[in-house]
Amino acid sequence: MKNVYFVQVGFGFDGSVYLPYGVGTLLANCRRYEEITREYAFPDIVFFREKLADAMEKLREPYLVAFSCSVWNMEYNKALAARIKEKYPDCLVSFGGHSVRADGSLLRELPQVDILNFGEGEEVFAQLLIALSKGDITGVPSIAYRSAAGEVVCTPRAPLCDLNALPSPYLTGVFDPLLERYPEFEFLSVLETNRGCPYNCAYCDWVTDKRMRFFPMERVKAEIRWLGEHKIAYCFCGDSNFGMFERDVEIAEYLVATKRELGYPEVFRPCYEKNSADRVFQICSILNREGMDKGATLAYQTLSEEALRNIGRKNLTMEHFSGLVKRYNEAGIPAYSELILGLPGETLESFCRGICRLLESGQHNSLSVYHCEMLPNAEMSDPAYIEKYGINVIKVGFNHIHSAPERDEEVPEYSYLIRSTDSLSPEDWVRANLFSVCVQCFHALGILRYFAIYLYTEQGVSYYDFYKDLLAYIMDGSGMLHDLWMQFREKYESNLSGEWNYHNPAFGHVTWFFEEGAFLEIVRDYAAAEALLEPFLKRYPLPEDLYGDLGRYQAFMLRKPGETAHAETFAYDLHSYFERILKGEYVPLKKEKNTLLVTPKTVYTDFFEYAKETVWYGRRRGASVYGRKEIARS
Repeated sequence: MKNVYFVQVGFGFDGSVYLPYGVGTLLANCRRYEEITREYAFPDIVFFREKLADAMEKLREPYLVAFSCSVWNMEYNKALAARIKEKYPDCLVSFGGHSVRADGSLLRELPQVDILNFGEGEEVFAQLLIALSKGDITGVPSIAYRSAAGEVVCTPRAPLCDLNALPSPYLTGVFDPLLERYPEFEFLSVLETNRGCPYNCAYCDWVTDKRMRFFPMERVKAEIRWLGEHKIAYCFCGDSNFGMFERDVEIAEYLVATKRELGYPEVFRPCYEKNSADRVFQICSILNREGMDKGATLAYQTLSEEALRNIGRKNLTMEHFSGLVKRYNEAGIPAYSELILGLPGETLESFCRGICRLLESGQHNSLSVYHCEMLPNAEMSDPAYIEKYGINVIKVGFNHIHSAPERDEEVPEYSYLIRSTDSLSPEDWVRANLFSVCVQCFHALGILRYFAIYLYTEQGVSYYDFYKDLLAYIMDGSGMLHDLWMQFREKYESNLSGEWNYHNPAFGHVTWFFEEGAFLEIVRDYAAAEALLEPFLKRYPLPEDLYGDLGRYQAFMLRKPGETAHAETFAYDLHSYFERILKGEYVPLKKEKNTLLVTPKTVYTDFFEYAKETVWYGRRRGASVYGRKEIARS
């Protein structure tokens, strides 16, 4: 028997790691071919990031080692493949996955790799093993290899897999040995219910084809039950647009029923379809009632019309978006939005104003900004596309957020990020980052959210002007806030290692996004931060009693460590006023004495526990601000 090994390495944290779903599907499919099981054995899967020497110890006389390649493991795969070739020069090495282009270029770069697999891998890999047993792989589709003369040969694309015929790695026992062998791990999972995506976003490499295909419903439900029976707490949905189809409602209902019966899975994390508003709302309602989803994604990526044209994306209208936000707020379902910095056609002003247009449309709960990453199989990575839009790509160290600040990485990984385009200079890229950190910290995480909403509503102070002026005040000032943002600027300007994160041992032995680190510093010494911000806020003409009430209400609503149940009396009915605004309504603020009582669901005596639950785990559901069920009026 010839030994075939699979490698799909993922990063873990605090004892959790994903089951290697990608290679698991290959192995499950191989096992249904008698000519494969007769000739090949599959002794082990390398699935967590261990020392190369330890990974090598798992290999016994390998005939072929197949690697699943993504941005988070590509360098590790290269290094391990090189060691394999050094020790076992006759062993075949195959690379497949999202980071393998179909042009065969990796074979010109990596002498330690013999075969590339591109596109869907299940049937291609099975055909490859069968062809290898016969001594001729020239007829295998969707692969690249070197000819006898050393030239790279790329074969035609394979037809798409028949999803009805593909066996499940969960249901066929592929992962059972891993669960038994590694009881110390908390395993995370991936669930696919369909494949395909009808959209054309230039930055994305999620799928290989636009056509939508579906796994049988009985398989999907059986896999969900397997997750429940094996106590898999976290399930990421591998669909590109969950909620696009009516059957997705049935899947959500079955997930909830399974959790109620078996206790698992505890969390189901889909990427929602942006144009099926009613269905996605129904699914979010189903999942959120059971606490299975962190909230609804209302992703925009960019609000620049030029950037949208350049990336082949069309967004919801702002009127539609505003209506969705209102609907989710009324139902008490957290909704969050995401933007990407660095898309071609975006300018400093369009990006910063775009963030604020989301606020104007009612998105006050949660907002995240990500750097645009060049993925090998995305349209954006094409050299002609890069040249057309003047894209400057930088190679930076992979940014490990919410992990240990120091890492003894034997093999570092890298990201390839857009640092500038012909419409966004490197200097403007830095300014856009600092502005987004400011808005995320002070508005999305809640430090000055209610001041900004009041000034926008009653005095016509735009969110753009408010946060632009706040950033200038911080940068030109002194003290804690100035020091933080200067540190952020220095890292953005000069640090190309990718260490764009924040660490303070007081917040635990993990790193944070800049806005998260700033938020935690502020709540740790809230009185000092209030004093620093007071001169800025005093610029705006407010009656003294209203200014005092706003400040106390802002502090009252902000979830802080160590807080127990407490009451606060106000001269103005601010709570009703802001609750109506967040629901998309407007009623003038009344001067009416009232007392509010907050009863936190959890009292955090440990700062790291507070930071983890409120900011890390709870950011998308807006946990940094007290929820309506925790506030009572007396």
